[in-house]
Amino acid sequence: MVWKPGHVLQDGKYIIEEKLGEGGFGITYLASDRSNNFVVIKTLNEKIQNRRNFAKCQQDFLNEALRLAKCAHPHIVGIHELIQEESLWCMVIEYIDGIDLATLVDNEGALPEPEALHYIQQIGEALCAVHRQGFLHRDIKPLNILLRTEQEEAVLIDFGLAREFTPNLTQIHTEYISKGFAPIEQYDRRSLRGAYTDVYGLAATLYALLTAEIPEASPTRDRQVNRHQNDPLVPPKQFNPEISERVNAAILEGMALEPENRPQTIPAWFNLLGIELNSTVSEPAVVSKVSEPAVFSPQWTSAVGMDYSRLRDFLAAGNWQEADRETAAIMLRVYGREKEGRFSIEDIQKFPCRDLRTIDKLWLEHSNGYFSFSVQNQVWKSVEKNYEAFGEIIGWRRGNSWISYSELIFNLTAPEGHLPSWGRRGRLWSAFAKRIEECG
Repeated sequence: MVWKPGHVLQDGKYIIEEKLGEGGFGITYLASDRSNNFVVIKTLNEKIQNRRNFAKCQQDFLNEALRLAKCAHPHIVGIHELIQEESLWCMVIEYIDGIDLATLVDNEGALPEPEALHYIQQIGEALCAVHRQGFLHRDIKPLNILLRTEQEEAVLIDFGLAREFTPNLTQIHTEYISKGFAPIEQYDRRSLRGAYTDVYGLAATLYALLTAEIPEASPTRDRQVNRHQNDPLVPPKQFNPEISERVNAAILEGMALEPENRPQTIPAWFNLLGIELNSTVSEPAVVSKVSEPAVFSPQWTSAVGMDYSRLRDFLAAGNWQEADRETAAIMLRVYGREKEGRFSIEDIQKFPCRDLRTIDKLWLEHSNGYFSFSVQNQVWKSVEKNYEAFGEIIGWRRGNSWISYSELIFNLTAPEGHLPSWGRRGRLWSAFAKRIEECG
């Protein structure tokens, strides 16, 4: 069901004026109430209404309303009430007469630094309120920040992607990516997330406001057009020389690729910018301060909090067979596949890059560059991705047949790239080799 102008809701309490917009899940309308005040009414769009899992979508929609209601703040769009029209739940939301920051920049170009920082401070204080409630917004970008007409007042909207989080615990969140504004951890379905996730989005927003450029995206499977480990972000000052050194440096640190290199909270990032928080804003109680991470702290060497100390110890002792078994076990645990005992191609395509790099680095370091996934990948490319030839060279194949696990060689007399043996798991190697390339 799609409502036309003039459609009456709640026995005349609201009248639809026009459709404002429609996304992948929701549709929003401008409506007037009995006092001729405007409100926004948001509900699920017709496509979602016709889905078999409509009931679940409705529940998700109601959860969004609950999240929004809990995060009351002057710079967060207000929710007036929930209504049910026939079988459809709707949110009645504050109407903000103004434009979004993306449109403002499109119309006027890059903003002066004081003006941009003014808006960023307001949204940052709103995010502190969100984080104190144990939520992440996860979609901070200029398009989701509205300015009230003739007021220098920014308001954060669109809490459809907000999720509850517990600091330093792995959680499964829906993958959603606003290119240029989403940090690396949002590209993995299972990943550690925290206030630093929204720090990245807010820093990227400031980048866009000061340069009129969308920042280069974090890594995705298409590494040709995205940032990666050896391709640093173009400093915003390169686009706009008027940006101060302090703000330029704070943006780059807020948009650090790996979460451990970012300020861990909004107040910590504001310290870099030289912004003083409103006295009523404090550090979010649910966010724990993170000290300098240890080399093998599970918090940062893994996207999902995996502990690699056992693997490190086996490798350091030259216990190659136990290290090989531990690697296979870790691979399954990282993606939550212990029960199944195997991966799908889709799992491999989305395996967390941070974990893949950690495993590879450990094998490389302790074998002096002799064993690792990246060594195997070099062989794979040298034989032009011929799986049989690849197996022959690294010693997994002998006399036109693949050897059993018991025939593997667990010492340095083995062929280069012989270990780890995880890639022997059928013809998934091609997808795995591709993921190794993507993860750099």
